[in-house]
Amino acid sequence: MNKQHRWNIIAELCQKKDQVSVDEMVEMIGVSPATIRRDLQEMEDMRIISRYHGGARIIPYQDELHMLLRSETNIRQKREVARYAASLLHDNQMIYLDAGTTTYEIIPFIKAKNITVVTPGIRHALELARKEIATIVLGGPLRAESELTAGRTTVEQIKDHHFDLALMAANGIHDNNGFTTFSETIALTKNTAMTQSKLSYIVTDSSKFYMLQPAVFAKFDDAIVICDDLPESFRNSGIRYILPDGENNISGFIR
Repeated sequence: MNKQHRWNIIAELCQKKDQVSVDEMVEMIGVSPATIRRDLQEMEDMRIISRYHGGARIIPYQDELHMLLRSETNIRQKREVARYAASLLHDNQMIYLDAGTTTYEIIPFIKAKNITVVTPGIRHALELARKEIATIVLGGPLRAESELTAGRTTVEQIKDHHFDLALMAANGIHDNNGFTTFSETIALTKNTAMTQSKLSYIVTDSSKFYMLQPAVFAKFDDAIVICDDLPESFRNSGIRYILPDGENNISGFIR
């Protein structure tokens, strides 16, 4: 088991319980106590968890699971929807690419030429630049745990652009509330990007359904969801969706 997988398990255990002992982690993960202690030290250094004698706990109010941990969660499903989302891009377009682990997976699949991508994602900007895609990285306050910028400066810079497509991330999709995220600041940034775009897609894996985060950034009629699977209860909720196999409820939709 690699380190990133171990860290995901540790973080999930700490989120489920107020505190988790080293012995519990050893039993659950199947590695030595020394390995667990090294992991905990590194995770504490990155402010993912805090240690106490004999165990660890999640840092209070650490609502945003660190990007490093989220990037390997449901990776097959994320790549499946990312590949489809990339196929929607066309030459010469102006694209908004939101920060997020699923939107990050879109980048390797991009084949459209002469596009410009605007993003608040730090990792996204670096990977786009490596692919020699024209990239504008948004400024503003940096949220290190999510590797993105969000704030008044970010919003004002977004308003300077008009997008053909916005490929958005969501941290929760709830049948009563719509698309949600961790904070009002991030919600405003997302909503502004969608307002500036001709068409917006929420690119997500199905684990985000039924999850509710503190801030709503859009309603179901504001975007089309690209996901690997749609829970049955959402099919009559008014949500517009496309699955990678082509199933959709969008009349006259053209790729």
